[in-house]
Amino acid sequence: MRVRTSLNAVTDAKPARRPRWMLAALLCAGLPGPEARAQDSVVLDELAVEGEGRGQGVGNGAPDGRTAAAGTIGLIGPTPGYRADRAVSSTKTDTPQRDVPQIVTVAPLEVITDLAATRVDRVFNYTPGVAQQNNFGGLSVFSYAIRGVTTSEIYKNGFPLNRGTPPPPDTQNVERIEVLKGPGGGLFGRSDPGGLVNIITKQPTAERFVEMGGLWGSFGQFRGTVDSGGALNEEGTLLYRFNLAAGRQGSFRDFVDGDRLLVAPVLSWQITPDTRITVETEFLRNRIVFDRGVIAINGRLGLLPISRFLGEPGQSTDQTSNTMQVRVDHRFNADWQMRLATHFNTGTLEGESAEIRAIAADNRTVSRDRNLRDYRWDTAIAQAEVVGRFDTAGIGHTMLLGFERESTDSRVVYNRSNFRTSPYAIDIYDPRYGQPLPPITIPRNNLERITNTALYAQDQISLSPEWKALVGVRFDFFGQSFRERIPRSQVDQTYFAATPRAGLVYQPTPELALFTNVGTSFRPNIGPDAAAVARDGPFAPETGIGYEVGAKLDLYGGALALTGTAFLVDRQNVLTPDPNNSAFSLAAGGVRSQGFELTAAGQITPEIKLLAGYVFADATVTKDNVLPVGTPLINVPRHSGSLLAVHEVQAGPWKGLGLGGGVRGVGERPADAVNSFSLPAYIAVDALAYYRYENFRFGLNVENVFDTAYYESSLNRFRVYPGSPRRFTGTLTVRF
Repeated sequence: MRVRTSLNAVTDAKPARRPRWMLAALLCAGLPGPEARAQDSVVLDELAVEGEGRGQGVGNGAPDGRTAAAGTIGLIGPTPGYRADRAVSSTKTDTPQRDVPQIVTVAPLEVITDLAATRVDRVFNYTPGVAQQNNFGGLSVFSYAIRGVTTSEIYKNGFPLNRGTPPPPDTQNVERIEVLKGPGGGLFGRSDPGGLVNIITKQPTAERFVEMGGLWGSFGQFRGTVDSGGALNEEGTLLYRFNLAAGRQGSFRDFVDGDRLLVAPVLSWQITPDTRITVETEFLRNRIVFDRGVIAINGRLGLLPISRFLGEPGQSTDQTSNTMQVRVDHRFNADWQMRLATHFNTGTLEGESAEIRAIAADNRTVSRDRNLRDYRWDTAIAQAEVVGRFDTAGIGHTMLLGFERESTDSRVVYNRSNFRTSPYAIDIYDPRYGQPLPPITIPRNNLERITNTALYAQDQISLSPEWKALVGVRFDFFGQSFRERIPRSQVDQTYFAATPRAGLVYQPTPELALFTNVGTSFRPNIGPDAAAVARDGPFAPETGIGYEVGAKLDLYGGALALTGTAFLVDRQNVLTPDPNNSAFSLAAGGVRSQGFELTAAGQITPEIKLLAGYVFADATVTKDNVLPVGTPLINVPRHSGSLLAVHEVQAGPWKGLGLGGGVRGVGERPADAVNSFSLPAYIAVDALAYYRYENFRFGLNVENVFDTAYYESSLNRFRVYPGSPRRFTGTLTVRF
């Protein structure tokens, strides 16, 4: 078997002239197998490595009889089709998925394109095990649930995005979306034990190209995009990538719209044959009308049209996010590589909104408050990692050693009117907008500084051709300083946490892998909730532990990947919305999520590609002073599943024609913390068609074909987010 990577062995062959995309964003490339170690020098372009052992599906070991560790060579580039047999989010190395005792569900660029998704959260609809949660009025992918565990952990190239309140990530500069299932604290630090999302961005390419696109859709949506790349010098050592997206988005919701602008240039420089530096920037501007959705009246939904807007027309919120990542990859020799990386982000959120706080006894008059927000944040994160491969007594090791330092400063000015003294009332059945604005009487002003220093180590061990193990641990030294200037309060907390993980893989045949793992998590409870209980000290950090056992099976020569897993996750010191005060939270004590997951991704035939999955998750409270034991967790369905399938003609006069669609099914789930009402189960059907002709691609998507009425998520009875009715989207791209 021949494995293509992003490194080049200059002693074996001339560098290939074909296009190569390079994701220097994420990881330290690992080491070649024993068969490649006689090479004299290696440069960071492209390396053709013959089979590296059982992990590559080429036999039981290295040719010399020793056992080769799982593949860690190179960087992952574009993934054709719907199946990705390699991922970096579980190990931070380019390792075949069958060699890793954990599941990573990948949505490659082709999935994003077929769905005509402009935001990352649209792809979550077809990512098994991911359930929508509170989206903060449309301003953020604020939270979602993986395997019944609520989280807001979203990463980009291995760096956290959920510092401050950044806009929802745009898909224009996204190469693939990896969803790590299970605990990720052993590598990523403070996180949740259900999993996390890691977005991999598009990287410079040696191929010179320009791709221009247009998108038009229902509710006044239009968008233009540019994606270009290529070499900037004759030697091909200076490469660039440039992505641009600009557009306007209307909504089925009355008076709700938004504008978005993304500019994302990337530059990479091959300084020496063994050293590459990549500078990646992203500038995102987002304006949107803050929208809390509809309300449930006496626990009933559907009494109001899903288009009914209960805020104030003309009030909107502006967001900015400016990001720069600088990465240096250096190859010491054929066995050891170093990666240095930094991530800087600064952002703002400013805007005004009217939000419902209470409903009168007549069940039609609601009291609202006026909200003025001014949030600002700055984040700086540095990572240093070394990856090396070595053997001990015939046992192969791939060792990762890492250091991380984070500093985040944020300021929140959040001023409100008092809805009890100035109700700012509106009739939900006959709204009259444009009332005099109530006075601001409840000011809030706080400063927060978070620092975190971490050390982590991981060893991927090839015990034999059939047995592979993974062990790792991360140590975090966390500190928070929170100053509530209005009203006056102060919280300081420091914690030390160790988050170990371990897993084992057994491969009785090259196509089948059986695995098990256990891992822990650690996440401090910070921000306003910590300040709210300052008199008694801050909440203790949330901790978790997850167990998993499963199987991975490759069919049709590896074209189709099937996975099946059973999981159990326990969490302690969990915060949930306080039913008596929506501005704060309460500690639920303990919660548990257990169930199983089945997924399929790849090609059934050369014409049919699919991405499918089903998840059963029983997520309940296990210990609490307020909520009864056994209370189901908000927004987590026991049953959920999806199927996305496309048939593309491969030959003949209709070559390039693709027809397909998807089905999304979500079961009934609690709509608030105390289970006072539920969101009904629903099944929504989507359809798509496209045609590729030479360098053109024409596409048409129909979301919610049968115009099913449904609700995506809820925070409480005053904040229920309805799903979109039938929506049409047309796309056109041309590549030069």
